[in-house]
Amino acid sequence: MGPSRAIYSVLFACALVIAACNGNREPELPPGIAPVSLPIGRLDQDLFHASTDSLAAVSLRAHATYGEFYRIYIEDILQAAPIGDPRLPMALHRFVLDQDWRAAQHAADSAFGDMAAQREEMERAFTRLKAHFPDSLTPRLVAFNSGYNYAIVPTDSVLGMGVEWFIGPEHPVIGYLAPERFPQYMKERMRPAAMVPSAVKGWLMVHYLRESVGEDLLTHLVETGKVMALLDAMLVGTDAHLKLAFTEEQLAWCEANEYEIWKSLVGNDQLYSKKGEDIGRWLNDGPFTNGLPHESPGHLGEWVGLRMVQAYMKEYPKTTFAQLFALEDARMILQAYKPR
Repeated sequence: MGPSRAIYSVLFACALVIAACNGNREPELPPGIAPVSLPIGRLDQDLFHASTDSLAAVSLRAHATYGEFYRIYIEDILQAAPIGDPRLPMALHRFVLDQDWRAAQHAADSAFGDMAAQREEMERAFTRLKAHFPDSLTPRLVAFNSGYNYAIVPTDSVLGMGVEWFIGPEHPVIGYLAPERFPQYMKERMRPAAMVPSAVKGWLMVHYLRESVGEDLLTHLVETGKVMALLDAMLVGTDAHLKLAFTEEQLAWCEANEYEIWKSLVGNDQLYSKKGEDIGRWLNDGPFTNGLPHESPGHLGEWVGLRMVQAYMKEYPKTTFAQLFALEDARMILQAYKPR
């Protein structure tokens, strides 16, 4: 397990649309697939609930418990000190006693409690993933406090969640965050209900999104749309705007202006462009999409790609997710998409 492609700091462009490509029906579990069990390790509470004079021992236990992920947490997420540095306990002491970080942790404790609700959502989601991909890896779940460095951290085998990112935009600590790094549209997403869709999307983007370096915008849209459709199938009961990391108003705007969005995409000859700026315009996050009204959301290409995949799955309803992800020609998906 290593940090390459591992630290997925989202608030992300995390997402989906109202009608799932599988009709939002829960997939039947194939023979031999049992509901998964996903306890959530509370690294956040291991540190913040410990007595400050025992942090050296707590750190050793955490390393034994969480293994390589704890090293990633210490060195890459907190950037506190090398894992074997004798100064590490002092760095942790400063971190857990920081007034703002303690306030954020207290808010997370209040918002999530024992995280039983989040565990149940995750277990249902990854059981559904097993239904579609029986050989899929089920990650270990770890909650941590990153001091607002990283929200979601998927590694090879662990899915980490920064609890402080989801305490609610009205919390005073959120208001203190520097606006140049945390603009208001990002703060508005920092809600408890966004944690699970953000985490699941982070896992899928790292483990299921096909590399599209050097490909055109259409390929990027379709490959992202496949992931978004899988996310929708895993989180059947989650509100669409939360899966998309849109506001409800932004999602409504997309649905009302789908044809205008399509005209903007093809009218500027961008669909087959391989330019980074064209691809980024549609897939990068932001308060809105450049060239479209300010009512539009950022990372709008995720929604467009999803709509393309949904149209294909509607036309070919017997297509499995395994077959969908095996399709490499994005034009095969595009031929079914006829926005009106």
